[in-house]
Amino acid sequence: MVNTEKIMHVLSAMRFYKPAERQPCYYCERISAVEKEQGYPTRDGIYTFEKYIFRCAWHSRFSCSRCGNQHHFSWLYWCPQKEELVCGDCNKPTLKPVAFWDRTYAYEFYCEECGEHHVDLFYAEFQGQHPWQLGHQTVRSCIDAQKPWTPIWSPTKQRAGIKLELVEALKLPSRVLQLREDLKITQFKVLRSAVPDEEIDLPEARESWETNTEQWTQLTEGDLNRQLIIDPALWSLLGDVKDLHVLDAGCGNGYFTRKLASKGANAVGVDYSRPFIKYCKRVESELNLGCDFYEMSLTDMNNFESKMFDIVISNVVMVDVLDYKTAFKEIARVLKDDGRFIWSNVHPVFGRTAGAIDPRLPRDSPRNEERYLKMIDRYFDSGGERIDWMENPTWQFMRTLEEYSKALKSAGFVISEILEPRPTPEVIQQNPRHLSFDADRWTHFIIFECIKRH
Repeated sequence: MVNTEKIMHVLSAMRFYKPAERQPCYYCERISAVEKEQGYPTRDGIYTFEKYIFRCAWHSRFSCSRCGNQHHFSWLYWCPQKEELVCGDCNKPTLKPVAFWDRTYAYEFYCEECGEHHVDLFYAEFQGQHPWQLGHQTVRSCIDAQKPWTPIWSPTKQRAGIKLELVEALKLPSRVLQLREDLKITQFKVLRSAVPDEEIDLPEARESWETNTEQWTQLTEGDLNRQLIIDPALWSLLGDVKDLHVLDAGCGNGYFTRKLASKGANAVGVDYSRPFIKYCKRVESELNLGCDFYEMSLTDMNNFESKMFDIVISNVVMVDVLDYKTAFKEIARVLKDDGRFIWSNVHPVFGRTAGAIDPRLPRDSPRNEERYLKMIDRYFDSGGERIDWMENPTWQFMRTLEEYSKALKSAGFVISEILEPRPTPEVIQQNPRHLSFDADRWTHFIIFECIKRH
């Protein structure tokens, strides 16, 4: 059971903190960056909960006149008629879409006591209607200091923010990307954030993959993630493939196609990268495993008859496919009724790069447990992400789980099983640096088994 009293004691002990060096107020700094013409002051930050964000008296906490509880300054409003501060717990606000300073909304309260609408102290300060700006210096914040409200700043003239549509107000910028820059975290550096599909140059995306072919052909057994995390889970779903017609959709360097053939499958690999297929055919001529390889896109496999494969496997490919909906439909077309489509992919939530950050502190630590957490933002921003973890930057495409689910249903598939693979303790022990413990804390990949309906 949570010990509320103990937690409140800890928080109380953290409220006031005198830093070794002067710390500016977090909010004052942000406001002064956009309020340059009117010279907003940057006050000392002498209040903090977490010893990271320091706040001045204006931007600390105030007590509600009704319930007596202290709240963040933006959760209270000032009623000039009653001369009282009221919190959002005692009088529920609505969201007011309005652009002011670096914000896109304010809280608006209807006050039954005076019959007027009031706004929170944050927006009120922007307008010059904060109680301290109006001369009510007896209003006290949580900081008990001599004249904690000085210096007092007010706009030179009456003003209001810019009205916004609600949808526009809710389009908050990604704080994660800004945090990435602030902390100078460069692992998986994102060159661009998510870009809508219609803005992607498909030939350029294909060319970027082909320039990385040589790097991939050196991974004759697949990369470590495939070897140690993904492939074992794939084989657990595939089972016995002997004498089955299996298509490796997006075969890359063909390593999985060759494994299928070695287990007795009639294996066919397709990829739209000419260098990959050229490499695969050369290796097949040397090993003579019985694999067939074809250069074609997953969105156009007309060289194949309908209903000719028992299983279609696709191993971390859809993340690189722009038109995934058409690819699903083509895969369904070449698959027999009740045939299985088993595909792995980067996890739509935990595997994304744009709008995500997984800080390691200290940055140079080799220890995996010092990767603190994973932060996700802008999950619904479906589209392309320009990444540079390979030799040449390339595109990957992030979709939501809902988008994949709807596209599979539209193509005629039913999802029969989902796996979120993770490494075993033994695998982690033998690969402590390459497969970090975070792979056992959150999944980087997902595997779908889908059945084609009649």
